[in-house]
Amino acid sequence: MIKYYIWLQNILGPANRKVKEILDYFSNAVNIYNSDLNVLKKSRLFTANELNKLSDKNLKTAEDILNKCRENDIKIIVLGSENYPFCLSVIENPPLVLYIKGDLPNFDAMPSISIVGPRKVSDFGKRAAYSLSFRLAKSGMIVVSGGAIGCDTYAHAGALKAGGTTALILGCGILYDYLMENEKLREAVSNNGALITEYPPDFPASRYTFPVRNRIVSALSLGTVVVEAGAKSGALITARHAAEQGRDVFVIPRSPEEKEFSGSNELLRDGAKPLIDASDIFNEYIMRFPDKINIEKAYNDKILGDLKSENNKNNKKEENNQKNCLETLSKEAKIVYNCLDKQKFLPEEICGTNLSPSELLSALGELEMELVIKALPGGYFEII
Repeated sequence: MIKYYIWLQNILGPANRKVKEILDYFSNAVNIYNSDLNVLKKSRLFTANELNKLSDKNLKTAEDILNKCRENDIKIIVLGSENYPFCLSVIENPPLVLYIKGDLPNFDAMPSISIVGPRKVSDFGKRAAYSLSFRLAKSGMIVVSGGAIGCDTYAHAGALKAGGTTALILGCGILYDYLMENEKLREAVSNNGALITEYPPDFPASRYTFPVRNRIVSALSLGTVVVEAGAKSGALITARHAAEQGRDVFVIPRSPEEKEFSGSNELLRDGAKPLIDASDIFNEYIMRFPDKINIEKAYNDKILGDLKSENNKNNKKEENNQKNCLETLSKEAKIVYNCLDKQKFLPEEICGTNLSPSELLSALGELEMELVIKALPGGYFEII
């Protein structure tokens, strides 16, 4: 059955707005495959180009994709199946097929929030994404983001640090070698949530796949948080999808003089909800999920970079900041710090920690948030 959906998706392409209407008419992809050309024409649901492609009944490509997924422990769910997220199925253009690495969170039963922002994120944005996702994940909420370098990475790292659940929505196939410097992040997320995409395993990333992907990020979430966005930031696309899908849009307010927040401030002017602290999200959804959101647990652990402190703090660093931070590091972060023997290093060059990839990633994220190390281009880190 699944191979027919893969065959059909390869023909219709991602984000096709006729998918639900087509399935309503034919009931399932098998019926479409078995229908002759006259029946397909009579439905008036397909373009001439699509009809031409539908006449090709060769299933080899679909079968190859199915076999590759089995070999790599990639799950497949199709629109209309019992385990397909209802919140995703009701948007105008839901994916016909989803490919999943890990355990798909129950987005319909658990509250989830997407956190988005630019790849070239400011220091404030890094801390905000990390601390906010930490609090949300600690409370029991699912954190959704796109896995890119920058804001997305800090969002996923914060959720992993909290021991929570996070979902990474890819703009390419799960096995495609895009952004290999974030390979460890993807591995960690697949062990603590799921990698999700509508693209087959080896499908390449492109400038077109990510804007299309963003509708899934927003659809799987009750609301989307824009950490920061310039005038042409891709985060604005996700915010637009969220608004069109009837989801909430939250924005962290900043000074109008800061160019990297010009798009954010436009969203606020257009009616987005200002986000000053994680409590703004908790207060929004606690009545709907009183048994799912644990606010007390969210604030049990103190971390650097809470939104209120970031918005109100003086930019001057105190000389003893790092010393105080080192005393309050987690056991894993202290282990990693004590194993650092080079000023500039790659994660795989750290020896002797005996930590899992997930623990190593969280420890590096913590050290960066505490201003002990900083990220450099090419996946490198440097001791500050």
